[in-house]
Amino acid sequence: MKQVLVAAFAAISLVVGAGIAHAEEPTKLKIAGILSAGKEAPWETSFVNSMDRVIAAKPHGLEIEVNYTENVYDNAEQVFRTYAETGEYDILFGDTAYVDAIDKLKDEFPDIMFVMSGSGNQGLGGNAYWVFIHAHEPAYVMGQLAGKLTKSNVVGAISTFPAEDTNDQINAFFAGAKDVNPQVKQKITFIQSWFDPTKSNEATSAQIAAGADMIYQMSSAFEVCEQSGIGCFGNYVDMSKVAPKSIVASTVVKWDPHINWIVDEWWKVKTTGGKFDAPTEPRWFTWQEDSGELVINPSWEAKLPDGVKKLVAEGTEAIKTGQKKIELNIDEPKSD
Repeated sequence: MKQVLVAAFAAISLVVGAGIAHAEEPTKLKIAGILSAGKEAPWETSFVNSMDRVIAAKPHGLEIEVNYTENVYDNAEQVFRTYAETGEYDILFGDTAYVDAIDKLKDEFPDIMFVMSGSGNQGLGGNAYWVFIHAHEPAYVMGQLAGKLTKSNVVGAISTFPAEDTNDQINAFFAGAKDVNPQVKQKITFIQSWFDPTKSNEATSAQIAAGADMIYQMSSAFEVCEQSGIGCFGNYVDMSKVAPKSIVASTVVKWDPHINWIVDEWWKVKTTGGKFDAPTEPRWFTWQEDSGELVINPSWEAKLPDGVKKLVAEGTEAIKTGQKKIELNIDEPKSD
């Protein structure tokens, strides 16, 4: 009898083992992109552009489908829940601080991967993943440009709110400017709104009146820049087509490595039968890991002195190859 039982268990083990070894890998992945503003907004455009590149690359051979809901913020919990309750979506990818909504839903839907991005979140672990976009490295080189091009030695930055993923860029921008031009004085204005062109233009006019002739325009309003003829800088996407006369350069955010990491984490769980186990610290990627670009407006590049072009090229190369490290400073910046 003992031998029969041993043989039976051995047969069962072989069948189970064969089943695991030959488990079918997923061929499709369905993602909901939950956007805090419309697709045309620079932050959201950078996210959608990156997602399109990942879809085209087909990581793990996956056919990826992404559907978007735009202008989500106060009703985030309901939007996440609506997607989750369909049972059709594998990943619910939010582009901003959705920690409150995700915290209420993640345990109710343990087989779905929830993703949040940026400051204002906290690590929840489990099936709640947290990514961070830090664009301080290209912002540093862009600051070098500003420091070399300013004639007044007054360089400005206009942003939305003081937050970790705005402070990092502003601090790096001014660090770059002052490294090449110690005489630079910095002017900083937070308009206390995610999008308010009127406030942004007023702040730009005020900084110009205070002597600024190079301004990092993070609040995406360039009317005064174009009218005044000063140099301005964009972020998240290439802004040269929006303000062709005034935009010197833009930091372009690439979510590609972040999205690929999320897909890899999902794939790992689905192909091993494990459970989601998100780190409680945010995951972010460097410029060396293809997290962004610095795009110079061709009309400005054509008139840049050779020495400035060389400085930008060498700075970019040094950071991208890991030879030069740019400090991640998330402290709230102040005007000089």
